[in-house]
Amino acid sequence: MRFKKLTLIATSLSIAGLGSINLTQAATEIRVAYGNQPGEPVDVAVKEWAKNVKEASDGELTLSAFPASQLGAETDVMEQARFGAPIITITAYSNFMSSVPDLSVLDAPYLAESFDDKLKVFDSEWFAEQSDKVEDAGYHIVIPNAVYGTRHLLSREPATTPEAIDGVKVRVQNSPMYVEAMRAMGATPTPMSLGDVYPALAQGMVDGVENPTPVLFGGKFHEVVQHLNLTGHMNTVAPFVTGKTFWNQLSEENQKILTETGQDMAIHLRDLVERSSQQSLKKLKDAGVKVHEVDPQPFRERAAEQVPAAFPQWSNGLYEKVRQIING
Repeated sequence: MRFKKLTLIATSLSIAGLGSINLTQAATEIRVAYGNQPGEPVDVAVKEWAKNVKEASDGELTLSAFPASQLGAETDVMEQARFGAPIITITAYSNFMSSVPDLSVLDAPYLAESFDDKLKVFDSEWFAEQSDKVEDAGYHIVIPNAVYGTRHLLSREPATTPEAIDGVKVRVQNSPMYVEAMRAMGATPTPMSLGDVYPALAQGMVDGVENPTPVLFGGKFHEVVQHLNLTGHMNTVAPFVTGKTFWNQLSEENQKILTETGQDMAIHLRDLVERSSQQSLKKLKDAGVKVHEVDPQPFRERAAEQVPAAFPQWSNGLYEKVRQIING
């Protein structure tokens, strides 16, 4: 009898031990994907976010950073997320064009003159309605308001007017909004992954690339083309998105941890972007890049006229409605 008791105790301890092992193994790893290079603001902010998530969850959640489009192009990664992969990716609001078309207006050029103005939209009833539609489409917005940067055009030749940019082949992300934004400005848009831009510039497949200055410098595109045109055509605010299926598998506590630490990350990212933008502009100048001031008014007028007309799937008066929310 005593032997049976000892056996039972030993068996119980073994089961308890296995339970501890399983709990340890149950830690959820989430891959965070982005096209930015290591050391750029997004990369730095994501890695800090990973530390905060691990600490806040006592190791139950881990974020693994995958910069430089390692997991594929933005749209491909979004599809992976929608089908349930444990992925969070930074994307463009315009990538929701096919599923939640009205949301894509947030990437329209010359929509807002400052980030403070643009961030107003995320507290609006309009955005709350759009977020519900994102859920219906199979996604979940973890962080809606990540400041990505003010976008400018780096080109082979100066391009400071709609006439000067006419016919210039400019790389854009594979998004209808970015395609139409460049077309409205007068350029010939050429969609491709950010990771493919450097060889495309070197081989003459494209003549320019638009992005915030930290991304332009981080990608070393100035080694190939050396005219920076301060078009300021977009004050880009981007979402970090995952799939609804994966999000619903997380506990409420872990969802709260990702959301709250994500908002801290967004604040940190904005600070990094603003400081890095100035530093990168100086680095570009020091590298011999010629910087050209741009009068935005001719571009703004063309955008207001041409961009809404390019998207008949938008709700009536959408462009002006969102402009009023942002600038009101």
